Amino acid sequence: MKILITGGNGQLGQELQHLFDERQVAYQAADVKELDITNAEQVESYFAAHRPEVVYHCAAYTAVDKAEGEGKKVDELVNAVGTKIIAQACAKYDALLIYVSTDYVFDGTALVASIYQM
Repeated sequence: MKILITGGNGQLGQELQHLFDERQVAYQAADVKELDITNAEQVESYFAAHRPEVVYHCAAYTAVDKAEGEGKKVDELVNAVGTKIIAQACAKYDALLIYVSTDYVFDGTALVASIYQM
């Protein structure tokens, strides 16, 4: 099984790599240098070349304080648009998408509105 971890240099991505290494599970981890999730053409090329079957989508803009102010555009680009691009690539290449988030981002109590839809 071909496993891809997006956000390979992030905290969650590194933890997954550690767990997979301990269990001798083969995977590829890509960081922004190898896979810019906000670039649809680059994502398409990466998926076409590597054909992942399972994608652990850990890439995210996590600077919460900045995301609520000056980094809002970057936050939306990475966390919304980038995730949409990854989801579309997973659908096209029939890869299982595992998306991880926290209750800090969405605690499940707010009404799901169009802003949460991709």
